[in-house]
Amino acid sequence: MKINVHIERVILDGVPVDRPRLLRGALEKELTHQLTQGGLSAEFGHGCAVPYVAGGGIGLRENDPSARLGTQIANAVYRGIGARK
Repeated sequence: MKINVHIERVILDGVPVDRPRLLRGALEKELTHQLTQGGLSAEFGHGCAVPYVAGGGIGLRENDPSARLGTQIANAVYRGIGARK
């Protein structure tokens, strides 16, 4: 199965990101891993476009590294689009 996910933008209002490329790479890597391991929710199985995905919150600590933040965002996105167990 081939899955294409296009994320137009990630808005991190008030969150300083020191290395945006590192954040993007970590997000892509973790989301790819989650989708490979767990699959996609049936509601997205036939293709669709949605204006947003509600995946829940993430925990921020002061001066979180960009890679950790990217991984947390990927996990939140996966909670919104991933297969339900």
